[in-house]
Amino acid sequence: MQAKQLRNHFTTNLINNTTNFINNNFDFNLQVDPKPQLKQMPLMQLEFFAEQSFLNKYSVVITMLNDQQLQGKFISKVNKNKYVFKMNSALFEIVMLNQIKSINLV
Repeated sequence: MQAKQLRNHFTTNLINNTTNFINNNFDFNLQVDPKPQLKQMPLMQLEFFAEQSFLNKYSVVITMLNDQQLQGKFISKVNKNKYVFKMNSALFEIVMLNQIKSINLV
């Protein structure tokens, strides 16, 4: 019985000392920073550009909020805010307007 208590006391001390050592010596920066404001075209303008690009079959470059750029054409309108975007004959992507930063003609 006494050996179990010593083992539990040893384990507890080991965990506490390790945790204190990590907290005192390493900065993991676990604080959540607020998201930076991303400059995005107004949603009404994105809707208008996407609609015009879709109707006129324009080739466009869209920039997503994560700065990924896709070049191709809007080929299908799922609803007011969602389109199917064709990048080449084998690669399609469903894009939502609220995830797009900008739309530019090629």
